[in-house]
Amino acid sequence: MSTYGALLPVLAVGALAGLLLRTRLSAFGHRRPEERGLPIRRTGWVIPATALLSVFLWVAVRQNQPVLVAMIFVLAGWIMIALAFIDLDVHRLPDAIQLPSYPILLALLVIGAIATGGWSAVARAVIAGIVLFAFYFLLLLLPSGFGFGDVKLAGLLGMLLGWLGWSSVVRATFATFIIGGLVAVGVMFVRDHGRKDEFAYGPSMLAGAVVAIVLSALSS
Repeated sequence: MSTYGALLPVLAVGALAGLLLRTRLSAFGHRRPEERGLPIRRTGWVIPATALLSVFLWVAVRQNQPVLVAMIFVLAGWIMIALAFIDLDVHRLPDAIQLPSYPILLALLVIGAIATGGWSAVARAVIAGIVLFAFYFLLLLLPSGFGFGDVKLAGLLGMLLGWLGWSSVVRATFATFIIGGLVAVGVMFVRDHGRKDEFAYGPSMLAGAVVAIVLSALSS
């Protein structure tokens, strides 16, 4: 399966996944009882975002990785969309999604290693997950605005990016802080919020990871 020959199937499958995600997210089942009164957010963007992200991740990862690994990253992209929507909606990254993602992602990466012989990539992924988890945990102890959900997300992203290499982990970290800083400034000015107002940091972390994945393909 060539990289570009599979674009239409990947786009179609991504759109279908986006439709299913939108259906699930539109029910707002992730909201706690005290969050039921929050404004209803638009979910239409979930479908094109999932489809396009699937294509971006497929093209970027497939440049240097086998089909199976590219598929794993596309699947991870669908989870990214769900987490981004939920964090934007309620400023929370639910354990119901993140905690099971750890063993599932590890199992998928092990399957990828069995198929490709990339055991060193699995080891690096585990170490990168631990390192990024610890780094964000330290930030949590500072007045940085991070929550523990962000820490758990950092561990997952560290595992995913660690498969590609340490440069991807570093790039994602830098991109996250740049994107997060720009978003914070934008929130302050556009919504006239004060410096102490909270905003969802998860989407910036997810966007930083996508930037790093794309840059890993461009730099190879």
